[in-house]
This record gives sequence, C-alpha cells and structure tokens, in this order.
Amino acid sequence: MADPSATPGAAAGSALTLPEWLGAGIGPSTAGSASRRVRLDFVGRTLLGTADVVQRVLFAEEVARQDRLLQRASPAVKVVCFLALILAAGLSRSLPPLILIYASCILLTLLGGLNLRTFLLRTWLVVAVFTGLVVLPGTTSLVTPGDPVLTLLRFGSDAHLGPVKLPAEVSLTRPGLAGGLLVVLRAAASVSLATILTLTTGWFELLRGLGALGLPPAVGMLLTLAYRYIFVLLTVVRDMYYAWQARFLGSTPGRAGRLLGAAAAYALFVRSEALAREVHQAMLARGFRGRPAFVSRPAYSAAASGVLVALTIAALAGAYVWG
Repeated sequence: MADPSATPGAAAGSALTLPEWLGAGIGPSTAGSASRRVRLDFVGRTLLGTADVVQRVLFAEEVARQDRLLQRASPAVKVVCFLALILAAGLSRSLPPLILIYASCILLTLLGGLNLRTFLLRTWLVVAVFTGLVVLPGTTSLVTPGDPVLTLLRFGSDAHLGPVKLPAEVSLTRPGLAGGLLVVLRAAASVSLATILTLTTGWFELLRGLGALGLPPAVGMLLTLAYRYIFVLLTVVRDMYYAWQARFLGSTPGRAGRLLGAAAAYALFVRSEALAREVHQAMLARGFRGRPAFVSRPAYSAAASGVLVALTIAALAGAYVWG
C-alpha cells in the first residue's frame, strides 16, 4: 500500500516528509537539543508589559467618562482640592489627621464610582512594595531604639561577626512601629489621592484644568502630543517585533540578534522622526497657531464642584484640629 503522505504522481517510497526540527516545534539551530525551550526574551516581556499599560490607560479613560459626581466636577477644582489634600497628608505629623484624610479617600472613591476592592488592592500593593520595604528596617531596634514589641533575632551578649560586635537581640520597637505606620499611611493617602484624580479625570481634561491654573500652553501641547503618540509608537514597536518573530522560528541569539535589534532601533527612530514631521504638517494644515484645542464636552456641574470643595474643606479643617 502506498504511503498516504506521498505526493500524487510520485514514485512509490518517495514520500513528502517534514524536517524533524519543524515537527518538534523548534528552530533548525536548536535541532538535536529538544530539551532546550525557547523562553520569552526581554523584548517580548517588555512588549507584553506595554500592552498591559495600554489596557490600563483605556480602562482609566472609560472610568473617567462615567456620569458620577466626581467626574462631573470641574478639572481645575479637582486639581486644587486633590493637591491640597496631598499637601496636608505630606505635612501631617500624627496619625489622626492621616486617618481622616484616608477616610476622605475612601469617600472620594465611592463618589467616583470606583471599585473599592480593586482600588485598595492597587494602591496598597504599590505602598507595600515601594514604601513598606524602605520603612521596615526603621522599625527595628537597629535603627530606632525603644521598648521592644516583638523580638526577631537573639544573638546573645557575646556574639560577634568578625570584628563587629552584634547586638544581643533585634526586635521591633514601639517608636519604630509608630514612625513606620505614620510613613506608610502618609504614602497610602498620597498614592490614593493621585490614583483617584487620574482615574476620574481624563488626560485631556486634566490638562485643561492645569491650563486654567496657569500651565503654559507649550507645555500642555507637548504633554498632549506625547500622551497621544506614545501609544502609536508602542504599536509600531509591537508590529515590528511580531514581524521579526514571524520570520525566524525561535529566537535569534548571538551577533545576528544584536544586528537585528540595532537595525530595528534605527528604523524606529527614522519612523518616529517622519511621524513627528507629518503630525506637525497636519496640525498646520488644520489651523494650528501654537495653542492646543480640546474637544468640547458638556458643561461641568457647579453642584458637584461645590460638594468636592466642601468635602476638602471639612477634611482639611479636621486634620488641622486633630493635628
């Protein structure tokens, strides 16, 4: 019986077969070493990270377009109120004012229609990673002496590490924990306020508010173009990477990979420079005269702005009285 994989019209026994490396799912350069797996390289991981960033930005824009009280407030009023609360949190030197300001953050989260659980996970993850690790050594007796609350290590009275004499014990102290909690809560309040402001205010609305407060038009235009076209360039980079991967089975290590990376970087630079020229010419053709024009939107609610101002004044007054 003839081989079913044989080419029609071919002689018996002349079957059309695939290379072993193609059937195994690896490139020809790795044939014979099937145990070696092609891992996602640095460029691939970076592109996946940028795709996640784009998705988060799109999610933030959707939240900012919701019809909630905080979204209806004037951007200029929101910027002033949130900056005042962040400044108050940074200047607070005791826990009660910070607790009050953080309670205001929770209330603002509800007024903005944000998912409270997701909001708390996002903000506290950032605080735990970037602030908690920095504050942790300061809570121990090595940095902040005081009444011990929890003993972590016991070395004994005669312990040495080479010529260095070790302390008898390392413990968490009461002053250290109080200072660490103050720093962590201050960071949590500031990060929460900045997150609420950016999630409930679109980028262009935020620039509009900053412009009303005196931001130079040139700076606003530069930020607007950078925000808009950074995603265009990210899309170009992603397409170039996928095209590269489609033309090479597996990775391209060594000198060939470095040459391809350098060529891609040069091509991206040329494309970005050409894109900047085309964008500028298109702006001039549409009547651009040095001042950015934003798309009009419905009028802001004076009532929503008044509620936000009243809440900010109440939080600042309470922080001043308790502080």
